[in-house]
Amino acid sequence: MAKQMLDEYVRGFWERNSNLYLFNAVMHLDETSPHLHLDFVPYYTRPRQRGLRCGVSMKQALIEQGFVPQGRRANQLVAWEERERNVMEAILRRHGFAREDKQAHHKHMSVKAYKDLCETKKEKDRIAHIPEVPDPQEIRYLYEHVHELETENRTLRAERSSPYRAFYYLDADKQAFVQTKMTEACIPFRETENGFEAQVCFVDRVRRIEKQYRPPYMSYREKLRDDVDRILMQSQDLEELLQRMAKIGYEIKRGKYLAVRPKRGENFIRLRSLGEHYSEFALKNRLRAKARAEHDLVTKITAETDQDTPRAVVLRTMRFYTVTFAKGALPMRRKVAEKPFSWTNDAELDKLLRLNRLVNEGATLDSLRRDLVAAEQRYAGYKASLEELSEELRFDLRLKDAIGVVFEGKCSTESSPEQAAAMLRRYPQIRRDNYRNVDTMIASTQARYQTVETAIQEAEQARKEAADLMTAMERVMGGTYVQTLVAEEQQRRVSELLPNGTTMV
Repeated sequence: MAKQMLDEYVRGFWERNSNLYLFNAVMHLDETSPHLHLDFVPYYTRPRQRGLRCGVSMKQALIEQGFVPQGRRANQLVAWEERERNVMEAILRRHGFAREDKQAHHKHMSVKAYKDLCETKKEKDRIAHIPEVPDPQEIRYLYEHVHELETENRTLRAERSSPYRAFYYLDADKQAFVQTKMTEACIPFRETENGFEAQVCFVDRVRRIEKQYRPPYMSYREKLRDDVDRILMQSQDLEELLQRMAKIGYEIKRGKYLAVRPKRGENFIRLRSLGEHYSEFALKNRLRAKARAEHDLVTKITAETDQDTPRAVVLRTMRFYTVTFAKGALPMRRKVAEKPFSWTNDAELDKLLRLNRLVNEGATLDSLRRDLVAAEQRYAGYKASLEELSEELRFDLRLKDAIGVVFEGKCSTESSPEQAAAMLRRYPQIRRDNYRNVDTMIASTQARYQTVETAIQEAEQARKEAADLMTAMERVMGGTYVQTLVAEEQQRRVSELLPNGTTMV
């Protein structure tokens, strides 16, 4: 069985690791346990700013495979090794085995689990040294306390070892709702490109959260607008637009005003009644604007003398995106939800346009990485400032509470009169004639707190945009930008045939 599982692992190695050329694999059966020795050459193929256009590098090979370093202790090699361990663990489970962690020392435990384990040991040692004639009530209490700690410890260990399951949702609003409720309920999860992953022990709770979601109602008219917007960007003229709408079930009525009837609708809807952008004249103008934008893009690509420059690669990616969308392989993603979908109101094209502007200004993949690091540092700095202000505000409020007890005779649940007096003795500058200044001090701290909170929101948005641009640049230069979008959309469409939630362990 071990030979079979090792053989299954090595045969899938090349499929998972396209940048690790496996040229030798040897299975040893003459030692304590069967194992593999793998020899491979790590190589990269993406053009680099300096040095060879392609070459041998484990670091660059893993980055090209999509393993982005998150820090010194969470680099691309650590992420790759974790992925390979998970693959082997999945093979074990498929054959009815479970993985045993041979090095599960305290340093691998969560802080809470480790503290609980230490507390359990202390209680056991205390029970072992109880005098010969102990108090029966104390013994009962200690045993109950130990039992509670051991139960909690087992629960924490079970959660830690619980495998993850992937959740996919066609409705982005539903996914956002579920993730928000999970955060409120302190249910851990990790986001993926197409959804999120949560541990198996939380699946039932996630299911209950899913049932709380109520999708917004979409009328025939709203769906008709979406269909017209999508099909218009796949058509060359008005006649093709109407033919495509007829193919998906709309009944077309021509006359003074164009009108259509949805598949299960009772009445015809005039297109001009959908808004100023949907009359026959407006649709023709939008079709001409679409054709003009596509022609201008082709002209810019043709004008590039060197087709291998980052600028030319970005322009070709934009053209490939428009062609792929016209074939119906991609969904609409409006930049501004209230406006009709078009090449100027497409979130993906807008990202590529921003990338094109940055490339024209001299941006490279390395400079975008530096921008992301700088954005993360700014965010971390603001977070640290907010924590300091939060602590300062808590202290100011405790001080105000003590002042109220001493100078105004108020009752407090935070401190006794003696404790309040002891606290104020450390601040002799606070007197009966000026103690009200504490309100001004608190108001100033709260104002600074709100300013930093706003800065954190802006820094978070900047960090997200920097990460999106860096990821987009990596995929564009690697030639996988549009292919990744198509793969994600195919996965979403396949999940229509599956229930919301788990697709694989």
